[in-house]
Amino acid sequence: MIRTVGYKIGLVSVFCIAITALAFNMPMTCQGEETSDLFSLSVEFSPNIINIESVREGDIRILTNMRYATYVADGDSIFIYFNESPDSVQNIRATRDSLGNLILRFALEDLLALQDYLITDGFNKAEVVIVMEEDGVVEYRAEDEVFINAKKATKE
Repeated sequence: MIRTVGYKIGLVSVFCIAITALAFNMPMTCQGEETSDLFSLSVEFSPNIINIESVREGDIRILTNMRYATYVADGDSIFIYFNESPDSVQNIRATRDSLGNLILRFALEDLLALQDYLITDGFNKAEVVIVMEEDGVVEYRAEDEVFINAKKATKE
C-alpha cells in the first residue's frame, strides 16, 4: 500500500515537473510600445451628443486608445476637424485617464468657432489627427460621429 502511494506521488511529481519545464520553454507574449505599422488609433467622443445652445461647464472629451506616455514622448501636435473643415478646433489639451490612455479635451466655445461647418440636429463626422515625431513624421488618424443639436433648455 505504501509502495502504491509512493508510486502515485512520484508519478504526479514527474508530471508537474514536465509541465513546468514546458511552460518555461514557451515564448513569452507581452505588449510593448505600439509602432506606426501595427497601431490603429480609435477615438470616442464623450459626450457623444453635444448641445451647442447649452450653458455647459466642462470640456468635451475624446477618449483614445493611444498611451499618454507615447504621446508625451513623441507627440508633436493634435488636430480635430469637423465635417472636412479646413480649420481645426483650437485649444486642444492632452490629458490622461486612470489607465494611462490619452484623452483630448476642448471647450464648447472652441467648438463654436467652427459653427459654420457644423450640422445642427444631425450627426457630424469628426476626424482626429495626432502627429508624432518618431523616425520621421507619422500621423495617426481616426474618425467618430457626434450628434450636435441646438435646443435651448426650457423650464416647465
